[in-house]
Amino acid sequence: MLRTAFFVILCTLGPLAAFGQFKGQPSGKGLTVIVTDGTYGGKDSPLTTGSGGSKSQFKDPIRPLGMEEAIQAGAFLDRPIYGEFGYILVFCVGDSIGGKQGEYEFNGELYKGVYRLIRQKVSPKESIPKSKTSYKLEGLVFFLGISGS
Repeated sequence: MLRTAFFVILCTLGPLAAFGQFKGQPSGKGLTVIVTDGTYGGKDSPLTTGSGGSKSQFKDPIRPLGMEEAIQAGAFLDRPIYGEFGYILVFCVGDSIGGKQGEYEFNGELYKGVYRLIRQKVSPKESIPKSKTSYKLEGLVFFLGISGS
């Protein structure tokens, strides 16, 4: 159930990530992610019964993104086309692999770093599967998409 909810949330945010820039600033309390499409337009959602976060409706604690160990399926200098189901493709500015960096262009500006396939752990105690590695998300990061069919 938790995996399904996690996947639904990621799929909902996926199209937004194609247009938004995620920029994080480590603050000691986790990674703050700022998303913008450049318009700063707001939305006025209709009031619905049951929304508002009643304690009986939601039971899972919300943990901050980044600054905690994530699970990494792969790291690349060139942008991959395929990934592993449920993993997010991010571009981490400033990172390198063996001293080499890939490139990502956004709004006419060229950034150097590494493409990574990552996912946040379901719980802090979740172990890293064999063939995967740990990664701590920090700094300037672009969220580019999510693997799935």
